[in-house]
Parts: sequence; C-alpha cells; structure tokens
Amino acid sequence: MSDNSKKDEVIAGLSEKLDRSCSVPVLFLALSAIVWLLVYSLFSTVAGFRVLSPGWLADSAWLSYGRLQSTSQFVLHFGFLVQLGLALTSWIFSQRGKTVLIDVGFIYFGALLWNIGVTLGLLGIITGESSGLEGLQMPSQIIPVLFIGVSLIGISLIQTNNRRTDEKMKPSNWFLFVGLLWLPWILGGSYLLLYTIQVKGVLANIVDWWFIQNFSMVYLTFVALGLITNFLNLFSNRNMGQHSAMLAFWVLLLFGSLGGVSPGAPVPAWMPALSTVSSVFYFVGVLVSISWIWSLQSNLVIKSTDGQLALFLFRLSLGAFAIVSLIKFVFAFPAFGLIAEFTTFIPAIKNLYSLGFVGLAMITAFVYIFPRLVGISFSPTISKYQTIFLILGILLSTIPSAVGGLLYGDGKLNLGLHISSVGNLIFLFGSFLLFVNFIGAIIVAMKNCDCLKIFQNQKQLKQAES
Repeated sequence: MSDNSKKDEVIAGLSEKLDRSCSVPVLFLALSAIVWLLVYSLFSTVAGFRVLSPGWLADSAWLSYGRLQSTSQFVLHFGFLVQLGLALTSWIFSQRGKTVLIDVGFIYFGALLWNIGVTLGLLGIITGESSGLEGLQMPSQIIPVLFIGVSLIGISLIQTNNRRTDEKMKPSNWFLFVGLLWLPWILGGSYLLLYTIQVKGVLANIVDWWFIQNFSMVYLTFVALGLITNFLNLFSNRNMGQHSAMLAFWVLLLFGSLGGVSPGAPVPAWMPALSTVSSVFYFVGVLVSISWIWSLQSNLVIKSTDGQLALFLFRLSLGAFAIVSLIKFVFAFPAFGLIAEFTTFIPAIKNLYSLGFVGLAMITAFVYIFPRLVGISFSPTISKYQTIFLILGILLSTIPSAVGGLLYGDGKLNLGLHISSVGNLIFLFGSFLLFVNFIGAIIVAMKNCDCLKIFQNQKQLKQAES
C-alpha cells in the first residue's frame, strides 16, 4: 500500500471520528431548527389565509394577522435560521480544524436557553406583548436569555476553532467566525440602547433598523457564504482566490453594518443618504464575492448524485443572493425606494433572501452532511418531494407578492397575494416532509445501532429485579 493511500485512510478515519463526536449536539440544534421551521410554516400559512378572509378566526385576538406575521418572522429568524446555522458551524469548525468540539456542555445548555427564549418570545408576541419593533419583536426580557444562550454556544465553538490543527483559517471560516461573534454583539448592543439607556421614539426605530441591517446583511449573509464556500472547497479540494475573498469579506462587513434606513423614513436626510451609499458599496462586495465563489467552481467534477444535487441547490441559493442583492441595490435609491415603500414588495423580498438564499443553503448543507452524522441517508423519495415543495413554496410565497406589491400597492387584494398564500401552504408541506424525513432517519439509525434494544433490555432488567 502506497504512502498516499495510508494517508487517505488516516484522514478518512479521523473525519469519521469527528463526525461521530459532534453528531449529537449538531443533531440537537438541527432538530430544534426544523421544528421551528415547521412552526413558521404553519403560522405564515394561517396568516396568509387571514389576509384573504379577514372574517376567518376574527374572534381570536391572538390569531390576528399582525400577531401571526410577527410571530412567524421571529420564529423563522431566531428559531430556524440561527439554530441551523450554529449546528452547521459546529460541524465545520470540527471538521476544518480536525478537532472534536470543546466543552460540548456549553452547546447543550446554550441551545436549551435559546429554545426557551424563542418559546417565550413566541408566547409574548402572540399574546400581544410585542415590543412593536420590526426586528426585535420579542418582549424585552427575552433578549438577555437569547444573548446568554448564543454566548454559551459561542464559547464552545470559539475554543474549538482556536484548537484547530491548521494555523491559517480558511476564508469560509472567516465568515462563520465573524458571524458567530456578530450575533451576540448586535443583540447585546440593541438591548443596551433600547432597554438600559432607553432611547425613545424615532431613535428606538433607528436602533431596530440597525439591528435588522446587521442581522440580515452581516450575520445571515456571512453564515450562508461561509457554508457555501466551505462545501465548494470540499467538492473541489482546493482553495482559490484568497485576495478576492478578503476583499469581499471586508467590504461586506464594513458596508453591511451601515444603513438600513428607507428613503422615506422620518429621520434626518443624511441617514437615508448614508444607507444609499452603503448599499452601492455593499453591492460591489456582492459582485466580488460572486466572482470569488465562481472561481471555486472552475473545472469542478462531482460524481456522486448527492453532491451534484447539493451543488445545484447551492447555485440556486447563490442565484437568489445575486438577484435580491441587485434588487436591494436598485431600490436603495429614492426614485425607486419610495415606490416600493409600504407595499408587500419589501417583506416579500426579505423573505426571498432569508429562505431562498440563507435557508436553502442551510438545508442543502445539512441534508448533505446528515449521512456522515448518523450513518444513514434521508429517504430518497421523501427527499425528492421535500426539495420540490420547499423550492416551489419559496418561489410562490415571495415572487408573486413582490410583483403584486409593485403593481397594486397595498390598497387592495391582488392575485399575487392569493398565489403567495398557496405558496405558503406548499412550503408547509415541504417543511413537514423535512421533519418526517429527519425523524424517520433517526429512528432507523437508532434501530441499526441497537439503541432501542439497550433501553428495552434495561427495562426488562428492572422488571426482573422488581
């Protein structure tokens, strides 16, 4: 046996051990995220039909459209996207660093606190205790719980990254590491300004816009780009465009943290102007990042069917990233931004970004690594329909509503809202299939490893002793 073959066997054995070592915390975070995705799908579907039929469920205050919509967005961002992003970041830091996760107990306790915070936040919003802010809808008492939860998870992941075997971090790790630091920073900073210093009126809205801008344009974007580039490096087994990656990283970080103020906001004129300027430079960073990612795909050959499907879905999510970034760039200018303001266009585009770019990239990455974590793949049949429903649901729930908002404004119901409601229902089916697929695969994996027999034997032993 050649030295290269022995080296490949050692690397494969180490990779398998690392997969097993981080499987439980990753699966715990992923299961929590998928459950919250199902909750989001249910709430957004009911909210969509409430718009079309205002008299339906009109006697229930907690099922009003405003509460359902706010709750669904809160659950989507904090329940699903954040937790699945943390799960995938945990796996990548372990694999890339060739080290086991450090202090896993912090991840379990932090994830438990985070889920408690999301649950309490959901109950607070649905019962009318919302803060009234768009990005930080949850009651003020929930933010410290979320802050502590993500900080505990961050302690484990930062230590894991610091104990990596390679001294130089890969570009994908840059994005994931900064995203890991950015979320507690914007949560803590927003809480300090809103509830400790207690800024009021339009200043509170400015803080909320700052949070939304940083959460979407920096945190979610960095996590998604880190995931996609990591797997493209994994497929190609090479790193390219270090200088382009560094340029994209700093431009997106600097100008993504500024702005977020719409052209018609009741604030001093320099704030919307600054937002427009930052949007222009941010779009330059988007172009650089797409050029860099495109270089990773040159002469890429993938033989496995799972790898080909993952590559197609990653490219689809990157397409959503490019299209939405172009739209945001155009509508950052007052001539176009004032047309779309106060219509369904803006929330639809935000949803397309969250689900079509970030959410699709996360789901694709998780489905791809799932067999490495548990030793068994998702059901191919369910996966096929699950993928179709999710993609179709994302497109139908966002694009028609965006087009209808531009054409008709918010003055009356239009065909776009009807199609979007159907899209929400289709996405609900896709989310349910993903949940069923996950649970079914876990049950099969437990049967294969005789985990259930161990519990049965323990139960029989206790009965015999009694």
